[in-house]
Amino acid sequence: MQVAEVTEQFNIDNVVPFFQPIMDLNHNAVASYECLARLISFEQRAFLPSDFLHLIERKDLAAELTQTIFNRSANYFRHINTAWNVNVSLSDMSDVGIANFFKAQVSQYPNPQRISIEVTAASALHNKQVFEAFSTMCFELGMKVVIDHLSGQLDEIEYLLSFPISAMKLSAQLFVDAAHDTDLEHNLISYLALAKMKGVLAIAEHVENQKMLSCLTKFNVSYAQGFYFSQPKAAV
Repeated sequence: MQVAEVTEQFNIDNVVPFFQPIMDLNHNAVASYECLARLISFEQRAFLPSDFLHLIERKDLAAELTQTIFNRSANYFRHINTAWNVNVSLSDMSDVGIANFFKAQVSQYPNPQRISIEVTAASALHNKQVFEAFSTMCFELGMKVVIDHLSGQLDEIEYLLSFPISAMKLSAQLFVDAAHDTDLEHNLISYLALAKMKGVLAIAEHVENQKMLSCLTKFNVSYAQGFYFSQPKAAV
């Protein structure tokens, strides 16, 4: 579909969550689901955020997109005893309206501990004061915070672990690379140990094959996500 076709058919009401499992490898069970935004066309085709985020920005609908995905995910899981994650942007973290939205939604939700908010490491590090205030608010509301797309920089890990976060996501490729790089392996083991000491879970993301999965065992990583287990789906 061309951009013009997406533009003609775009409507925030057509953006829905798709669900991808985060697996508990020790128990071979789903630990939680990440709720990912997808635009559904009139022909029932699903489009990735990269296909329509420019329209979200052009129409100044970033906050409305976050609220839409959160609301629809919350409604889906309200009566299901399963943990779930949603993503927020840097602009969301500094938006007073989003903060008030979360406070109102969580006050009516059966178990806020099932909710995790995912923030990319780049967003968290871009404005540390904003992230500190946002992560503290989430903690006080009973929600968890997950750091996404960590690069493997040890100093970044150490800094982010000083905030009230519950999990961090690292690319499965990092573990593959560490298996052939002694220095990287030592660094990886070091910050995994630091995370464990602080009670922060390590999640390997973008696991695409058995080789990647096997590398996780060496580092005692118990949680993983990726196409090897399942692509995002409209219902779980």
